[in-house]
Amino acid sequence: MSGSHGRQWHQVELAVSTFWPNEYQVNPSATVSRERQGYIAMDDIMLLTYPCYKAPHFSRLGDEEVNAGQNATFQCVASGRASEAEKFLLERNSGDVTSTALVKHLSHRRFVASFQVDSVQRNDQDLYRCVTQSSRGSGVSNFAELIVKVPPSPIAPPQLLRAGSTYLIIQLNTNSILGDGPIIRKEIEYRASQSPWSEVHGVNMVTYKLWHLDPDTEYHISVLLTRPGEGGTGPPGPPLVSRTKCAGEGLGGVTRSR
Repeated sequence: MSGSHGRQWHQVELAVSTFWPNEYQVNPSATVSRERQGYIAMDDIMLLTYPCYKAPHFSRLGDEEVNAGQNATFQCVASGRASEAEKFLLERNSGDVTSTALVKHLSHRRFVASFQVDSVQRNDQDLYRCVTQSSRGSGVSNFAELIVKVPPSPIAPPQLLRAGSTYLIIQLNTNSILGDGPIIRKEIEYRASQSPWSEVHGVNMVTYKLWHLDPDTEYHISVLLTRPGEGGTGPPGPPLVSRTKCAGEGLGGVTRSR
């Protein structure tokens, strides 16, 4: 609270989470100036082991894992007098505060405040907690971790094992990746060098045969990897540039002239 509140005593409560971390520092502070004198006093500081009556109590706030570039949502569920709470905040361990929350009343003594962190990146990975502020008291939740995963991408291009006039046999070559696993899906993306269009095929083996290709045509072939969660597909890996053989090349008894 700030400003003058008269000469009478005022009781306020701070509801702290019983979940990790279970150690807190409570730092009272006051601001004074030369223009106006004032005084502040504190008395009867009590540590209670049961819920406060005037400040909402948060349920355990769980960790949130998202892929880079996606939105992360923290849902802060609390019990108490929600109508008396003036502010709902999402506080980052670094000190940054998000004040925009969508508040939904589940009952007259239970509510949820939802916070969204937009387009998260690795530098957004940190500990976060929920805070309420009202004229009669405040509440804080436990710290939960925002875990940001980077969608995977192969470091090396696929390898060519064999080429024909209408097919290419490749090896995916995905032992080394950039980003995070686990990998739940592998795909081949390929196109003719002169074509703006590409096709994507799901692959469940180490090697793959691309069929129905045009003879004597150059193709760009890349591998796509996907980890769990929305937005889990990483960028295509480095391309293999390979050409199919000429029509009839390598077939016994067939001759061709130029």
